[in-house]
Amino acid sequence: MGIIKDAIRKVLTEEAQRTGRDIRFIDSPTQVIETPAQAKYNDIRRVERGYVQGVHNARKEAANGNK
Repeated sequence: MGIIKDAIRKVLTEEAQRTGRDIRFIDSPTQVIETPAQAKYNDIRRVERGYVQGVHNARKEAANGNK
């Protein structure tokens, strides 16, 4: 953990002990929530993977041929 997180955790633990409260920290990794645009892109990529891959390859070929 970082220095700031450790300091916050220490202060919260001390305060909980002083007030007689039982606290527990959950050390699970955070989850990234997709934006609507990212979710739509991922859905298209999953459903039409061959199409998207074909478009990608065609664009690469066109870009390499135009040099």
